[in-house]
Amino acid sequence: MTQQPDRLVKETTTMAVYKRLFDYVMSGQFEPGIWIRERQLKEMLGVSSTPIREALRMLVQEQVLELVPHHGVRIKEYSTKEIQDYYELRAELEGLAAEMAAERGSRLMFGKMEEILRQHRTFETERSDEAIELNNQFHDLIVEASGNLSLRNTLQHLRVGINWIQVMAWSRNKDRHFSTFHQHEGILDALMARNPKLARSRMQEHVWDSIKLIIEPPGTLQVAGELRKS
Repeated sequence: MTQQPDRLVKETTTMAVYKRLFDYVMSGQFEPGIWIRERQLKEMLGVSSTPIREALRMLVQEQVLELVPHHGVRIKEYSTKEIQDYYELRAELEGLAAEMAAERGSRLMFGKMEEILRQHRTFETERSDEAIELNNQFHDLIVEASGNLSLRNTLQHLRVGINWIQVMAWSRNKDRHFSTFHQHEGILDALMARNPKLARSRMQEHVWDSIKLIIEPPGTLQVAGELRKS
């Protein structure tokens, strides 16, 4: 019994370190490939080695960081193939979510999506983390409106990788939130019109458009989720 308070403090500190490091990665403060050193984190966060090591282990398990034997841990770098794989799956899953949301979504859910768009309409800052948060709220509402718990859980599992790829993509296009807003408007129009096929199509186009700056090197075209030479 005497050990429980100490353990609770340790677990709380570990989660605090985990959340802080996660936020650093998702906000783009730590660039892909950069090495994460324990000494550096101790100085930055003012905590001991134990919660730092535990937080790093959690982030490695979630593939936010990668462990390189005999070298340490670093921010994960995604290859073009890994990014394409993520977004092929995301386009299919979120397209399905939009299709089902058009059939099952309530007026209340659509009203919540409209509120997100109203917030986005007045969005003026260039901070990608805030823009991505609004984007994710809109997508989460569509998944919720689909009424499919398994689909929601699957997409939630992919969220860490997707968020990190978004940070990279949006940092290359400072106007991305403007095009996102207009694409979201088109998706919501299809949902409210109860047009499942159009909602699915617009969602898939939106997902692929959001990442094309990364998966399309010069001389390639993105067509139906496949890279081909132009």
